[in-house]
Amino acid sequence: MAVKSYEKDGKSLWMVYVNVRHPTVPGVRKQSKIKGLKTESAALQEEKKLLQRLTAELMSEADLGPTWNEAVNDWEIAFRALDRKPLAQGTFEDQVSILRRWTVAFRDLRLKEIGRAEMTSLLNRVEREGKTRNFVIKLKSALNKVFNHAIDAGSVRGVVVLPTEALKVGKLKEDKVPEILNIEEIRSFIIEAKRFDHEWYPVWVIALLTGMRSGELLALTWKDVDFSKRMLTVSKSYDCKARSVKSTKSGYWRNVPMSDELNSFMLKLRNSNPNREHVLPQFGCWKKGEQARVLRNFCKGMGLPSIRFHTLRACFATQLLSNNIAPARVMKICGWKDLKTMERYIRLAGVDERGATDTLKLGTDAEAIGEVTELFKFRAGK
Repeated sequence: MAVKSYEKDGKSLWMVYVNVRHPTVPGVRKQSKIKGLKTESAALQEEKKLLQRLTAELMSEADLGPTWNEAVNDWEIAFRALDRKPLAQGTFEDQVSILRRWTVAFRDLRLKEIGRAEMTSLLNRVEREGKTRNFVIKLKSALNKVFNHAIDAGSVRGVVVLPTEALKVGKLKEDKVPEILNIEEIRSFIIEAKRFDHEWYPVWVIALLTGMRSGELLALTWKDVDFSKRMLTVSKSYDCKARSVKSTKSGYWRNVPMSDELNSFMLKLRNSNPNREHVLPQFGCWKKGEQARVLRNFCKGMGLPSIRFHTLRACFATQLLSNNIAPARVMKICGWKDLKTMERYIRLAGVDERGATDTLKLGTDAEAIGEVTELFKFRAGK
């Protein structure tokens, strides 16, 4: 606080400045200034009134909590500072992106000002955009994390029921059926890629024979391949946004068994370029995250169904499930943490949770390319 005199147009005037900070909530403060007062006595009276008014406003705003933008920033900073992350980095980045994109209208609202009406408006917008039920579940999870962090940090008090309770997720339409290739389409796709000697052919083959994610394939080195045990170790992934290698999406390493066909294919790939550190070519467009565009362009040119790169992973999972590999084993090979992730693939494969599968063969050997009949070679008993 300050009461000061100053000169203006040859006259002596007084100014009052008051700055009030909340005693327990960091970053919450109120400040104001009054100028043009004629006497020191008048300035002292205004100072007292201003102090009372700002203190009342301060306590009222502090009770409402930080602004939504501040709360999101606080949650993001706190997460990045953690040594042990409660969720995968990729999942966290997706949630931050969703919040930044969909909650712009909340930016300057304080947490206690965000209630059922605001959440209903958000839900209506999501529905108009045609988003799936699964998307709304992700959005709701991200919203809850921000509110819960603010409550745990003590920056907002008195919140008993989160406003996200108003999000009636069940009323939204069901997720769209994921794009997928059946076994004949997989065979046609891989035969065409080989026939045209496409530079991405080895990438697509290994994706279909391992179910590995794009970043995991890009980061795979020959040190991760054990030909004696016929096993791939998946322990890292390339992050296109950060332009660096990080841990896998699930946060832990896993083993992927090599079928007869994959083992043979990998040996030929190794012999073709024995001095290369990475198993697969390090395409610049791949490191920029353009693998889906390349795949879609090829499929379109060949008259095949247009698919995303992640669909190759889905093809791997559904073909294993369709041919008697138990869901628990597919889950372990693909690096999923729980059975819920498997549900859509189980539905696509047309099997129940008991699973089942004998696997398949791409026919990557030149002499076998004309009579492709199987795909990945796993045995259900292993």
